[in-house]
Amino acid sequence: MKRKKNGFSLIELLISSSLILFLITGTAQLLGLSLVAKRNADFHFRAARLASSRLEHLKSLPHDSAALKAGVHEEDIVDPTSPESYRIDWRVEDADQNLKKVVLDFYSLNKPRRKAVFWLLLFRELEF
Repeated sequence: MKRKKNGFSLIELLISSSLILFLITGTAQLLGLSLVAKRNADFHFRAARLASSRLEHLKSLPHDSAALKAGVHEEDIVDPTSPESYRIDWRVEDADQNLKKVVLDFYSLNKPRRKAVFWLLLFRELEF
């Protein structure tokens, strides 16, 4: 007597459910990695925007102003578009009588390991 086969066998169900579980796990890992990448990209975008405004301000100052004296300067910044607070440290080095090198370190006060660095060279005779 021949029996009709209705439905799936236990082996088929186990294989299909393990395959679905494998695909869902891989998707969840990719989602986690993409969220970390987005957070890093957001930080670097904010850093570039805020540091650019600080560098433009420094470029507009006279060559012998107090903010451009050799040494380390710092400023805390609150970005209205972000709940985080940031700190900008800038080091000014007199490379020459007419040339100053400004190295700007930008980092989050909440996560000091996350950091971005920008450079600016100011030449007195060119006035920038």
